[in-house]
Amino acid sequence: MENIKLTPKRKEIIERMHFHSIIEILRYYPYRYDIYRNESLSMAKHQQKVSIIGVICSNVKIERITKGRMKTSFKINSNDNLVNVIMFNRFTNSKFLFEGARIALIGKYNAFRNELTVSNFKMDVNSQEVKFIPIYSLPSDIKDSTYRSLINYIYQMALEYHLLSNTIPDEFMRKYKLVSFEQAINFIHNPDSDEKLKQAYRYLKYEEFLSFCILGALKRDLYSLSIDQKNKKIDYDIIKNFISTLPFKLTNDQKIVLKEILDDISSNKVMSRLLQGDVGSGKTIVALIALIANYTAHFQGAIMAPTDILARQHYQSIKKFLKDFPNIKITLLVSDMTSKEKNQILKDVANNNVDIVIGTHALIQDSVRYYNLGLAIIDEQHRFGVKQRVALKEKGQQIDVLYMSATPIPRTLASTIYMDMDVSTIENYPYANREIKTFFVNENEITKIEKKIKEYLLTKQKIYVVCPSIEESSLEISNVIEIASQWQKKFIDYHIGVMHGKLTNEEKTSIMAKFINNEIQILVSTTVIEVGINVFDANMIIIYNAERFGLAQIHQLRGRIARDGQVGYCYLLSDSQEVDVQERLEFISQNNNGFKISEYDLKRRGAGDMLGLAQSGKSPFRIANLIDDFNILLVASKDAKYIIANKNKYPKIINNTIKILEESEKYVD
Repeated sequence: MENIKLTPKRKEIIERMHFHSIIEILRYYPYRYDIYRNESLSMAKHQQKVSIIGVICSNVKIERITKGRMKTSFKINSNDNLVNVIMFNRFTNSKFLFEGARIALIGKYNAFRNELTVSNFKMDVNSQEVKFIPIYSLPSDIKDSTYRSLINYIYQMALEYHLLSNTIPDEFMRKYKLVSFEQAINFIHNPDSDEKLKQAYRYLKYEEFLSFCILGALKRDLYSLSIDQKNKKIDYDIIKNFISTLPFKLTNDQKIVLKEILDDISSNKVMSRLLQGDVGSGKTIVALIALIANYTAHFQGAIMAPTDILARQHYQSIKKFLKDFPNIKITLLVSDMTSKEKNQILKDVANNNVDIVIGTHALIQDSVRYYNLGLAIIDEQHRFGVKQRVALKEKGQQIDVLYMSATPIPRTLASTIYMDMDVSTIENYPYANREIKTFFVNENEITKIEKKIKEYLLTKQKIYVVCPSIEESSLEISNVIEIASQWQKKFIDYHIGVMHGKLTNEEKTSIMAKFINNEIQILVSTTVIEVGINVFDANMIIIYNAERFGLAQIHQLRGRIARDGQVGYCYLLSDSQEVDVQERLEFISQNNNGFKISEYDLKRRGAGDMLGLAQSGKSPFRIANLIDDFNILLVASKDAKYIIANKNKYPKIINNTIKILEESEKYVD
C-alpha cells in the first residue's frame, strides 16, 4: 500500500483499523444498511421498523424533556397521509428541519398513535428513489461518511492495479451465474438496488464458505492419510468386561459413537474425530472406554483438560471407574505439583509405567516424553488454541485424536463445518427425563425467591451462586466477595465457600472437597465451576448479572445441576432493560436443549470462538451466517470435496489454500 497516495486522515484511519492491504480494506463489509424508501404504512405492523419519504407539513417543535435529553416533533405528509414524527436528541440538526423540507425517515411505527419514532433521517431524498447507506462498525470518532469516502477511493485504486480478480473458479462462476468479484465488492459497498445487494451476497457468501470448506477438506486430505503400520489390535473382551462393571447402562447414542471411535482406533487411518454432546450427556465414559481400548492395544493415552479443576475431576472419576482394573495405571499431571512429584511422573510416563495420563497444558510441555502415546483426548476442545492442540498431537507418531465439545450443534451442520474430522454426536441423556427449571428474575427482586432458596436448603441439597467478578470494580456488577458476605448474613445456618481464579489450585481443590463433603452448603464462585464439576446433591444455581454471560456459557453453568436425574433449579438474575438481553434470557429460560441454544447463538452471533473456529475472537466468516446461509454452505461443501478430488484442475485455489494453511495456521480443528 506504500505506492498509494493517501491523505493524513485516510492514513490514520487505515492504521487505526489495522489494515495491511487494499483487499483487507475492501473486505471490511458493512454490518447493515439504512435503506431509505417510500413504504406504505397501511400494511405496517405495530412497532415495525419502516422507512417513509415525505414533506414536513407543520412547525418543528423542539423541547427539553430531561437534562441533556431533547425531543423534536413535527408532522409529515407521506403518500397523502399525515404522520406524527418524534426524534430524540436530534436538535443539533434543527437547521435542516423546516416546513416544506423533503425528508426520508427510518424508525419504529406506533400504529395506535400513527406515530414514527425516528432512528435515522436523510434530507432531500426523492420519493421514487431508494437510497442504501452502508453502516460500518467503526470507532466512535470515525464517521461512516468519511469511511465510505475512503472505501470508494481504495476501490478505484484496486481497479487501477487490477487487484479484483475472481477467487472462485470460472466453472462455478458460470454454474451459479455469479457476478464477478469486482462487481460484488462494488455492490456490497455501494448498492443501489435490492437485486445488486443480493448478487453481492451470493458471491461473497459462497466464496467464504468455499474457501473455508476447501481449507478443511485439504487439511483432512493432508493429515489423515492411511497408515499401513498403525496396526492397533483391540481386546474387545476387556472392554466388554469393563462395561459390565458400570453402575448404569450405556444409551443407544453412546453405543453408536463408541463403535465409531473403536472402528477408527482399530483401522489403518489416524483418527481425527469430534465427539459432541450436550452437558451431562455422557461423553466422558465413552472417552474412558476409548482409552481402555487404546490400552489393550498396548499404547498410552492422554486426556488434556482446559482447567486444573476439570483435570482433577476426570482423574478422580476415572480412578473410581477403574477400581476393579488395577493393571491400568493412571496418573495426574498438572502445573501445581512439587518438582519431586513432577519428575517422578515424567519418568513413569517416559518409561511406560503409566497407561493413562490426565492433565492440563502441562501435558504438552517440552519436558513431557511419552513412551508410545497412541490416543490423545482433548476435552472442551474450543478452549484450546490451535498450537496447543497440535502440540499434543506431535507428542508421538500417528496419534489418534478425539476432540470433545459440550457446545453441540446440529449433526449436519457439524459434519459440514468440521470437514477435517469425523463427527460423532450424543443427542440423548443417560436418564431420559433430565429436568432443569430456569427462571429469569429481576436482580433487585431476589428477595422474592429467598423463601424458595430456604425451602430448597432444608432438603439437604447444596447451591451454586455465580458472579461475573471476583472483587468490587468500577463496573456495577456483582462480585463473589460482596455476594458471599450478603448471603452469609441471610443464611446464617449454612456454611458458605468462595471460589475464584485467583485462588491456588490447592485452595480450589480444598474448597471443592468441602462442598462435596457438605462442609460447605453454598458455593459462591466465578465461572471456574463452568465445566467438569459433578456434585450430585447440588441442584440449584443462581447466576448474577446473567446478561454478562453468553447463552452457551449459561447453559454450561446450569449443566452443573440435575446431573443424577433430580430436578434442577436455575435463576438468572439481571436488571438490564435492553430488549436484546431480555429476549436472550427469556429464550434460554424456555430452552434446555444445547443444540437449539447453539443454533440460536450461531444465528445471532456467528461462529467465532464459540465453535473454536476462530483465532483471537475473529470469526472465519465476515459476511456469511452458518444458520441463515446453510444451503449455500452445503453447496460449497460439496464443491470443495470435488475440487480436492480433482486438484490438478484447480491449481490456483489449491495453492492459495495451502498458503493460508502454512502461513496463518488457519486450522479447522
